[in-house]
Amino acid sequence: MARGYGGAVAKAFGAQDHTLTVVAVQDITPHFRRITFDAPTLFDGGPIEPAAWVRLWAPDPDRPGREHQRGYTLVDPDPGLRRVSLEFLLHEPAGPACAWAGRAGVGDTVEVTRWASTHFAAPYPAPEGYLLVGDAASLPGINAILTAVPDTTPVELLLERFHDEDGEIPITAHPRCTVTWLRTTGDPATLARAIGERDWSNWYAWVTGETAAAKQVRARLKELGFPRPDMHGRAYWTRGKAMGVDRERAVDQEPAEPREGAVNQEPSAPHEGAVDREPSAPRDGATDQPRGTRPGTSGRGRWRSRAGAHLLAPLRTRLLLAGLFQAVVSLLQLAPYVLLVELCRRLLAGGTRLAELGVLALILMGAGAALAGLLVVAMHVLDARFGHEVRVKVVDKLSRLPLGWFTAHSSGRIKQAVQDDAADLHYLVTHAVLDVVAALVTPLAVLAYLFSVSGRLAAALLIPLLVFFVLSARMVQASTSQLARFTAWEARVGSEAVAYLDGLAVVRAYDAGPAGGFRATLAERARFLEAWQRPLSSRKTLVDLVTRPLTSLLLIIVAGGLMLEGGLLSAADLLPFLLLGVTFGSRLLSAAYGMGSIREAQAAAQRIGLLLEEPELAEPDRPRSPQGERHTVRFENVGFSYDGRHAVLEGIDLELVPGTVTALVGPSGAGKSTLAALLARFHDPAEGRITLDGVELGELSLAELYRKVGFVFQDVSLVRGSVHDNIALARPEARREEVERAARAANIHDRITRLPDGYDTHARLSGGEAQRITIARALLADPSVLVLDEATAFADPESEHQVQQALSRLVAGRTVLVIAHRLHTIAGADAIVVIDGGRVVQRGTHPELLAVAGLYRELWQAAQSSEVTA
Repeated sequence: MARGYGGAVAKAFGAQDHTLTVVAVQDITPHFRRITFDAPTLFDGGPIEPAAWVRLWAPDPDRPGREHQRGYTLVDPDPGLRRVSLEFLLHEPAGPACAWAGRAGVGDTVEVTRWASTHFAAPYPAPEGYLLVGDAASLPGINAILTAVPDTTPVELLLERFHDEDGEIPITAHPRCTVTWLRTTGDPATLARAIGERDWSNWYAWVTGETAAAKQVRARLKELGFPRPDMHGRAYWTRGKAMGVDRERAVDQEPAEPREGAVNQEPSAPHEGAVDREPSAPRDGATDQPRGTRPGTSGRGRWRSRAGAHLLAPLRTRLLLAGLFQAVVSLLQLAPYVLLVELCRRLLAGGTRLAELGVLALILMGAGAALAGLLVVAMHVLDARFGHEVRVKVVDKLSRLPLGWFTAHSSGRIKQAVQDDAADLHYLVTHAVLDVVAALVTPLAVLAYLFSVSGRLAAALLIPLLVFFVLSARMVQASTSQLARFTAWEARVGSEAVAYLDGLAVVRAYDAGPAGGFRATLAERARFLEAWQRPLSSRKTLVDLVTRPLTSLLLIIVAGGLMLEGGLLSAADLLPFLLLGVTFGSRLLSAAYGMGSIREAQAAAQRIGLLLEEPELAEPDRPRSPQGERHTVRFENVGFSYDGRHAVLEGIDLELVPGTVTALVGPSGAGKSTLAALLARFHDPAEGRITLDGVELGELSLAELYRKVGFVFQDVSLVRGSVHDNIALARPEARREEVERAARAANIHDRITRLPDGYDTHARLSGGEAQRITIARALLADPSVLVLDEATAFADPESEHQVQQALSRLVAGRTVLVIAHRLHTIAGADAIVVIDGGRVVQRGTHPELLAVAGLYRELWQAAQSSEVTA
């Protein structure tokens, strides 16, 4: 590491040198070299994450004994063999690192450090796509990132070519990556001009390469509407300048110096691999815009990365004013203590007018307390109003989201948005800004006052602060790579906890072992926390010790006593330090903790903001309604995809006639439940349309839709309330006799009357009983179209017979679509539609389908064999 003061600071912050020994040299192109090293100690600092990089110290070829620092991405780290590779762009003019790489041979050694190295972490929320901009020097970092990201997101990769052979440098394969090589013209705006006008909303840009080119690209992205959180990266080199940092100046100058082949120092964007690579000449039209751009459009859409900022925007001015007011209050609350110190100094010096100072101190103390109280009350009022507005918005939003959204998100995630995240916003609005401002203004004001009394003794008080900042920086460095994993663990545990409690009876029956289910998740989380926090425990203890008032008091006594002995300080001047100098260290610690709480609150605001920006189920401007009480349903060339990339349904054409039952069958994952969910409008089709007597589902108001279309799914849902409330959920205004009539038709009335309070009972029911409650609910709603998803799935044999009888009454005269997993239950259906791979492959009646070879006969025979075996 760097020598002298810089080296001491780097070592204090945790820097450690590692010696790498060359074991292989491979020239990928005449200007691009890969060197493989033995790295016996490099892996001791913890696992090497994707796209992590090191600082390499290269000897100066012209000045013996001098070394220069450059950053390089770690390529193909192998912890088993303890080997790693680095890739070097052999550019001109050659800097020390390039010169060393150009002459390196097997057995040569070089020193590197992992200090402050970052790595790739996928951003949240996941972007719509990735725009990667750079050149050959960027490819080691880009390739490292490409290997770490899923292959479902589009990537636009723009690379500037400086040598004809640059196109031969391997690029990590990715099925949705478009690679465009642009021949350099010496114009730094070449890459910027290649970024076409299009809707770049929610794309993530990573900009690297030459300094001037990167600056032009950043300006272009800003012009296209990219917000700062979605632009990452930094320049890797400067044209006409030998790259590298002198070793003795590395710590001081490193943050401003370019790096080659390394991922950016701040957490970089996720970027995915490439398969389309031009070997020699730029692609036609490459200098105009990347493939897939749409001329005439811009990227100034609504960016998900700013969802939290949008949510908090109404509070920004008020929080700023509150912070300024708190700064004044903090100084006002400090003033009595300063006056008290002056009173004591006058008392020791035999001064007069002591009462005036005492009275003024009391007045200021009272004023400070009153203003602080008023400010806290005002912030609580602001928080109450804002918190109420947020909760109302969230609940209102949940009522407008497609029902399919709830199947894709756990109840724990919904609880987090409605309850936990809203609670986190309380601290941000009510306390966070005030606490942080007070924790910063007060100690800094105290320090300024103490410096005015005695600069020497005040400087001594900076020692514990320096230790605090060094230790904190080392903890942050050690923790940064784990923060994203910690957030993921918290979300996972929250979701699984809700699911665990919902199914506690089943869990206790089948998951009693200590390593099963939720217990296993908790145990794994505990191992993660222990591996993360245990190495930090000693540093946390030291941080606590150096910021304690007792530590400052001992330092003041020792240093002040020595100064008194040496005649550098008077006894009266020591008094302010004893009264005021013992607390500002702990206050700064409070500020550090407060900043952490603010980050958590901002993350909560981001999650709520993202929820509020989820696409809603569109309501028609001019609703239509089909005439009559019984309707024909048509699926016309219907297609659907959950992610917009992988089709789940394609080209579905179906007609459901009133008074008939149509059954959907097929292997697991064929798309049966998805098709039925489209009829219930859990989602809207991506292609084609679904109509009721010619009226598209999207043209019906939601109230009319759910009056016309009812559903009974295998996942039974009962709300917290009485049996009557659960049946009357679809028609809250229904009379008791109507509810009882529906219960009788569903074969559940007799069971209800045996409950302690009859229809007013709040009771847990068996699976079959709960299923008959939902059937009674559907009977009461009296929909003209009915969707059934294996409604007898959770019923015992006795209940199944009663459920089947209830279903027979329910389907009479209606247009019915049934999803069947047990084929014997739909053998009498009017029509059977066989789906496989999202397409209709067969249709007909049960006898017709058994008479021909095909998927239905195979499924039937497999079902019969299973029953015989059982």
